[in-house]
This record gives sequence, C-alpha cells and structure tokens, in this order.
Amino acid sequence: MLSKLGFLLLFACIACVLLFLTFAGRSLSSQVPKAYLVPLQVTHEIPSRSSGDVRIISEPESCNSTFLTWIVTSYAGDPSARSALRRAYADEELQALGIRRIFLLGTLNSDAERRTRVSQAALADESRRFGDVLQGDFQDTYRNLTLKHLMGLRWATENCKYVRYIMKMDDDIVVNLYEIVEKIRSGITEKNSLTGYILKNMIPVREPANKWYVSKTEYAGNVYPDFVSGWLYITDPSVASRLINRADSSPEYFWIDDVFVTGILRQALNIKIQNISELYTTDYRYLECCIKGRQNLLKCEFSIGPNGGNVELQVKFKEFANFCRTNCSARTESNLVGKTCVATYKEPKLHNGAVQISHIQIL
Repeated sequence: MLSKLGFLLLFACIACVLLFLTFAGRSLSSQVPKAYLVPLQVTHEIPSRSSGDVRIISEPESCNSTFLTWIVTSYAGDPSARSALRRAYADEELQALGIRRIFLLGTLNSDAERRTRVSQAALADESRRFGDVLQGDFQDTYRNLTLKHLMGLRWATENCKYVRYIMKMDDDIVVNLYEIVEKIRSGITEKNSLTGYILKNMIPVREPANKWYVSKTEYAGNVYPDFVSGWLYITDPSVASRLINRADSSPEYFWIDDVFVTGILRQALNIKIQNISELYTTDYRYLECCIKGRQNLLKCEFSIGPNGGNVELQVKFKEFANFCRTNCSARTESNLVGKTCVATYKEPKLHNGAVQISHIQIL
C-alpha cells in the first residue's frame, strides 16, 4: 500500500514539473523579439513597397569608384552571364577607369535551386570570391524586379559617396564600355536627367497568358508614361536619390521596374529623359556583323544590344571594341552595319528581365 502511494506521489510531482516548464516556456517565448522567431532567410513573392525594408544577405565591402557605379540586374540562377561580364571587363580594368561594378540578385526558392542547380551556398561563395554581389532577401522573380532595381540604386547612393554617375544595366545586354565612358566624358548626359533608350506610348499587355501581363488593378492607365529602357541607362546620384525617396514615400508600386522607376517615379518628379537610341541595336546579329567588320578595320555604330542568349557575345564584342579603339576607323553613311548586315532570321532568346522593344528589320 505504501509503495503504491509513493508511486502516485512521484507521478504527481513529475506532472507538476512538466506543467511548470510548459507555462514558463510560453511566457518566455512571448517576450522574445519577433525578429528572432522567424527563419534567417525569408523570401517574398509579394514584396514590401519600399526597397529600404529589404534585408541584405550579402553585399560588397566597399565602393571606392570615382567616376561611375555600374549596377547590373542579374538572375541569381544564371551565373554564366555574370561570369561573361567579369571575363570581358576585369576588376583591374574597371578600377583603372574609376568604375565599380555590382551585380544585383534576389534569392532562389527550393524549386528554382533544383531547376538551375544553383544553391544559396554557391551564391554566398560567389560573393566571397568576387566581392561584387549585392543580394537582397526576396525571391528572384519578375514580380520583384522593381525591388532589385531600387536596391541597387540605394546601395550606389549610400556607399559610393564620390562617384559622378550611375549606370544601370541588365546582364543579358552587351556593351562597349569604352565607348560609353567616352560618350559620358564628352557630355552626352545632362545633370539631373536619365539618359538611355526612350520608349514612348508603350501599352500595357492585357493578355493573361503573356509573362508581361498587367491587370487593370496593377495599372489602370492605357498607356505608360515615357520611360527609358532598363537594358541600360545612365544617371547621377542626385537623381537616383530622388527616385528612391519618391518610391519610399509614395503609395504607388509597380512590378515592371523600368516603367515604374524611369517612367512613373520620374514623371512624378519631373526628371528629364535624354534619348541616345542611336547607340542601341535591338538585334544581337548586328553586333555579330560588327565583329566581322574587324577584318576591314571598321568600327561599329552600336555600343549596346542584347546577347541573343549567347553570353559569350559579351566577351567577343569587348575584344572587338578594345581592338578597334586604336586600330579601326568610323564607318561611312553608306557602309553602316544597320544598312549592310545580312543575316537569316532566328528566334530571339532573351531571358529574365528583358525589356520589350520594337524590332528593327535586318537586311
């Protein structure tokens, strides 16, 4: 009988201890700040309105450029485009030009990691190796392009204190950086403006099957305000700061980044836009024709264009541009690439972030 009573008393004591620990645990958890209760890496399909709310996962240590900060929007799951740009324009050469290049990335969910075979650990390693990755804690999707764009502008204005210009570019765009630098130094840009390929009277895509589909709820208007293409544009830190501040204080938000940043926000701030569309081609085959012109020591009238899905075109065009800096002469009106290039039609393969621009005819 005594043994049975002792067993019951022991059982009761254990139950009391368990109840005490349960209630104490609940009490303590209610006092822990919420920031410590969520997982370290959180991705957001629907972003917060302000890029200032974005948690930065990794960022470059410094920005000591004096001339230009080059921010490049890049899909986290495609390191090949970043590799091509690094091989085309190495850090040593950029430093000599007074340029700091930064790649803008989001995060990949488990499905995207499996599909692209790019893990967060690989992205962290890339950031450590090259020191040029700015990664925000949001999912790397079309719908978060605006967050990525504003994140880059914000970092450039806050960290590159002595830089004179900011150039934003997509990583699937081929560029003759030497020509762009020369044009900037010669005064092609005006202060307090955005300089690039101006797009006017662009109509929202209302076809639900299209990846650029925009509902009336997202954008009620029938025509977008004039904007400059996100392929590549140039501005200065003061304009970038105004755009960021407007984005932070405005209730407006739109996911197509160049329309929102260089169109909607720009229009609200009455910032001028300058057109340098003569430097752009919308077809990568013109750039290939330019490269062939090297054998005749002829320069290319185009400095910017898409890579057509071939990241190595960036490297080849840079080599051509570097050679022609001192060895080639300008083309005459009669033998411009735009008039003499002959190519068979190929389906364009522009990837993430490509801006829709009207195609021009290939002869």
